[in-house]
Order: sequence, then structure tokens, then C-alpha cells
Amino acid sequence: MPKRIAAAVFALILTLAGCSPKITTKARQIAEANTTRYVPAADINNFKYDTIPQWLIPLDSLYIADSLPDSAILLPPPPPSDTTNTEFKEDLAQWEWGKSIRPTERGRQASQESLFGIVRMCTIYSEVFGFVIHPETTPAIYRFMLYAGETGYAATANAKKKYMRRRPFDLMGEEVWGEFDYDALREDGSYPSGHTALGLATALALAQVAPEISEKILERGYQYGESRVIVGAHWQSDVNAGYKVAQAAFNAMQSSPRYQQHLAAARKEYHLLKQQQK
Repeated sequence: MPKRIAAAVFALILTLAGCSPKITTKARQIAEANTTRYVPAADINNFKYDTIPQWLIPLDSLYIADSLPDSAILLPPPPPSDTTNTEFKEDLAQWEWGKSIRPTERGRQASQESLFGIVRMCTIYSEVFGFVIHPETTPAIYRFMLYAGETGYAATANAKKKYMRRRPFDLMGEEVWGEFDYDALREDGSYPSGHTALGLATALALAQVAPEISEKILERGYQYGESRVIVGAHWQSDVNAGYKVAQAAFNAMQSSPRYQQHLAAARKEYHLLKQQQK
């Protein structure tokens, strides 16, 4: 585990809270449409993910739609593109490091992680948990991941619009490592990283579901952000800001009754799956 990721993982203190009130009809349907069943992660290729929306961000999928952290206030301005600026020099150094990693297995992982949203979260955390995460097999865990990740992502919007920072591949006149819509990325601010916020918010939430493997879960969440530097879609300072937004969103989600009820359901499902695994 890279030192900066290890330090971040061990610095986190997870707050485990209780559960309460009702959830919406739509949310209940997601979680109760099918029966929970254990399927080994190795069988993941037997499940289709192409019918799961990639960009599902309706207000109904946010835990704290009316009280999202304001990233435009939470974050300082991104470092200027000035080689005399210490932070930007670090961004350039990490950009070079990312390019050097691309021919390695870690680089291939980063390219695969260029896909945004719940589908990639399912495949990543199926590997970590050891069982297939899919609405047909783990509806409660799937729902919890969807809402937590989208809430973290939505919290980046204000700062992105405020700063509209140019991305590394755009500023440096190079290509990214992976499959991307270049025009869409150019129109979407680089600071903070939305992928990073989604990935870490998902990891923080899942670490509450399975605290005994929280280190592995959080390491994977931080790697998802690090991958953005490797592929050249974000600067390191974008990723660091994404981590900060994810943590703020996660902290705010703890006060959501729906979050706590979904968490309780996901924990119950996780323990059922562990029993089925035996």
C-alpha cells in the first residue's frame, strides 16, 4: 500500500451509528426486488451490469440532498498553473509519476477504473468483499453503495463550477490512459475530482458495513482516487480535494435517518451473506 494511502486509511475514525425511520418507496423497491444470495466474486462475469444506469444522480438517490457540504466554501482555490507554485510543482511531479505507472499492472487497474459510477463500484467491491455485489444478489448493499457514492459525488458540484480548472491532459496537450469522452471532460472542471469523491464516499460507507475488513475497503477507495492521477484525468490536488469532500459528505450523511436505515439493512444483508458463505 503506498505510504500516502496507508496514512490516510489509518487516520480515519469511523463513526458507527444506530438506525431509524422510513425510506422511500423507490428505495425500498431497489432493496427488496430480489432475494439476497451469496455468489462468489469469481462468478461476477455471469451477471450483466449494462442495464444499471451509469449516471444516476436524481435527488432521490442522495442521502442529504438539502444539506450537502458546499465544496466551494469547504475547499481553498486550486493551485495556479505556475511552476513557481509549490503545490503545482507537486501536481506536475505526480502527473509524471502517473505516466510512469501506466505500463504496469497498477496502470492497467487505473485504466479499468476510468469507468464512473455504480457499475465500477460493484465490480471493485465485489473483489474486496469476495461476493458478487449486484441488485439481483445483494440489493441492500447495492442500494447503500449507490446512495452513498452519489451523495459524495454531488457534493463536488459547486467547486467544480466555481473554479473550472483545466485537466492535466488538456493543459499538457496529451492523451489520457483509458476510455474517455474528451469533450465532456474539458467541459467539466477538474477540481475537485468527482470520481474520487464518489469512490471514497462509497468506501467510507462500506467500511461501516464490514469494519473487520475496513482497511482493505478504504485502501481500495483511496486507490480509486489515485487512479485519476495515473490516467491523467486529474491533478493530485484535485484528488486530495475529492478526498476532503468525500469525508465531509460522509460525516454529514451520519445524521440522515435514511442513511442509518440503509446502513442497518446493508449490515444485516452482509451478515446473512457471511452465513451463506459458510
